[in-house]
Amino acid sequence: MTLATSRRELERWLEGAAFNAYYQFRLRAIGAGECTIDVPFRAEFERPGGTVSGPVFMAAADVAIWLAVATRLGSGATWVTVDLDTAFLRAARREPFTCTARVLKVGRRLVYAVAECIGGDGTLLTHHTGFYAPSPARPRRAARRR
Repeated sequence: MTLATSRRELERWLEGAAFNAYYQFRLRAIGAGECTIDVPFRAEFERPGGTVSGPVFMAAADVAIWLAVATRLGSGATWVTVDLDTAFLRAARREPFTCTARVLKVGRRLVYAVAECIGGDGTLLTHHTGFYAPSPARPRRAARRR
């Protein structure tokens, strides 16, 4: 299967995404329907008790899945998250991790994908399942009455 977008195009998108100024995700690898991103440890990610906060894992999974979908459908396709379920399996303590997403099924109305976040020692930290749907077209504005 061929890629529907290039690595460079996905890197440009990730570099230009405003939210990524905070998260600093980096593209590690892509394949047809697959994507792995690197997630650095940042002190801002730490919650009381010294663990990485859950929303960081969920954001990483959502981004990795979106990028994996783009490898199949192109980066111009506007797919949005419909559902993202997360299972927290083990805490990450002041450590970077990777998140790998795989598209399992592309349908006409939904894409189904999974993602896993893995610690530096290979430990499975989280498992995610997600459904994505095409973004609805923006409604046209009604003509102004004069």
